[in-house]
Amino acid sequence: MNDQQQIQMPDRALPLASRGALGVVDFGDRGRGIVALEDIGHGQLIERSPVLIIPAHDRSTVDDTVIFTYVFMWEHNTIEQDLYSHCGRSAIALGYTSLLSHSFDPNCNFVRHIDALLIDVFAKRAIKAGEELTIDYQMTLWFDPVRI
Repeated sequence: MNDQQQIQMPDRALPLASRGALGVVDFGDRGRGIVALEDIGHGQLIERSPVLIIPAHDRSTVDDTVIFTYVFMWEHNTIEQDLYSHCGRSAIALGYTSLLSHSFDPNCNFVRHIDALLIDVFAKRAIKAGEELTIDYQMTLWFDPVRI
């Protein structure tokens, strides 16, 4: 591409990806998680992740694998608990979002943008550098939660 050529960007309201300074850490028995590498302010967008859609007709195959533990429900007017109905689309968040650990008192919230095929993760409160990022999975858990 020379200096005269420009990439034609799609007309979208949301940029396709964004990420703050984050790192992946191995927490031993409880697996990998995401930590802040710098302080994050309350309400700050931490990550905007594109998603990979799992079509409804593929759910029965995918839901019987470990992938089910990483997906989000991906239909309008649904909640994460609806994953257990095994109906409709689900989605895998690319980037770090699928590695966020669960907490009943999370420091982050997530917002599904169903039509835009994106998930945003925001700081629910101020987060210090080195702190693990957590979300509430908003569903009946398939594991015994560990206090973080």
